[in-house]
Amino acid sequence: MAATTKPVSAQRAPALSVLDDPRWARIVARDKTADGNLWYCVSTTGIYCRPSCPSRTANPKNVTLHDTLESAKATGFRPCKRCNPDGRSLESENAALVAKACRIIEESEEEPPLQELAEAVGRSPGYFHRMFKAVTGLTPKDYAAADRAKKVREGLETGNSVTEAIYDAGFNSSGRFYEKSTGMLGMTPTQYRAGGANEEIKFAVGQTSLGDPRRVQHEGRRLYSAR
Repeated sequence: MAATTKPVSAQRAPALSVLDDPRWARIVARDKTADGNLWYCVSTTGIYCRPSCPSRTANPKNVTLHDTLESAKATGFRPCKRCNPDGRSLESENAALVAKACRIIEESEEEPPLQELAEAVGRSPGYFHRMFKAVTGLTPKDYAAADRAKKVREGLETGNSVTEAIYDAGFNSSGRFYEKSTGMLGMTPTQYRAGGANEEIKFAVGQTSLGDPRRVQHEGRRLYSAR
């Protein structure tokens, strides 16, 4: 009797679970560098998100991963309102708003009030203040002060009189400027304008975890800068 043979079906490798997928770790870490390269859908909420989404981490059993935005959209799920996976990330959007506020500060003759800056970028004063500091490391007030100090230095270096430099930088009185001039310049405006001539600078060199810094002591105040 002739032997019969049955076709042997090819064995498929078991699908990689979301937990075992290296992309899942980036979602758990809310990895901002994965934004634009990875999206995920959550079946229980019917939404899709970007990896950096601040929402609570979903159960991986309810998650599917997608390498393209088109693939995530094809599920019929809605885009998450918190992370806006179809557009720019919140971080990118905030950076653009802060850049706009910085330009307003730099182009204003006087320091703009916090309320005015917040309204210009469409945010509440409290939220704007936190956002600005998170992006720049400075408060809007500190940024404005640094910008004024920069303008004063530039004015003095280009040969303007001290009075011209003060008012061109946005100070509405010389008294307010002189209260802060030493902290801004490290010396009097006249001495700075003269290139620091005859100023005594003491320094010492030492090792730190930041590298090989130069420690400068000027008029009793210590300034640190790492190379």
